[in-house]
Amino acid sequence: MQKHLLSQKEVKEVQNKIKDMYGVTITSEKIEIGKEKRRVFYFVDGVLSFFNDQLIPTLCFAQKYGLKIPWVVIDEGAVKAIARGADLYAPGVIESSTEIKPGSLLLVKTRLGQPVALMIVDEGAIEALKVKKGKIATALHWIGDEIWDMCKPKN
Repeated sequence: MQKHLLSQKEVKEVQNKIKDMYGVTITSEKIEIGKEKRRVFYFVDGVLSFFNDQLIPTLCFAQKYGLKIPWVVIDEGAVKAIARGADLYAPGVIESSTEIKPGSLLLVKTRLGQPVALMIVDEGAIEALKVKKGKIATALHWIGDEIWDMCKPKN
């Protein structure tokens, strides 16, 4: 993948967008953009931090900066399936933030607070949470997928 540095103007635009969307201030002036197979990737200080034109954060970024987005905590039985890319269903949810809305980004965490996946909340999610039955969200990015492999620290 070829990458190139964003101009100072573009960096400011991306920094402002990230602050507005996720409540996180990025101070780095080194933001690169890479494109591969119609996919767009944003690198902050050389680490893959966002993907897609909508600036969807990676789990690596979520771990480092503690995003301010809706979240759910899942039970141990759901962790294995979610870490393999499964969608989220209500029976696996132990706890959730109050601001979950259909179409919004959702951070899925373990009981210990480790991010496991990022998902998009489905239409019937609020009702599904109330009755503890049904689909809550669709997987976008999870531990072990190709984006995770691109952003995790190399040992």
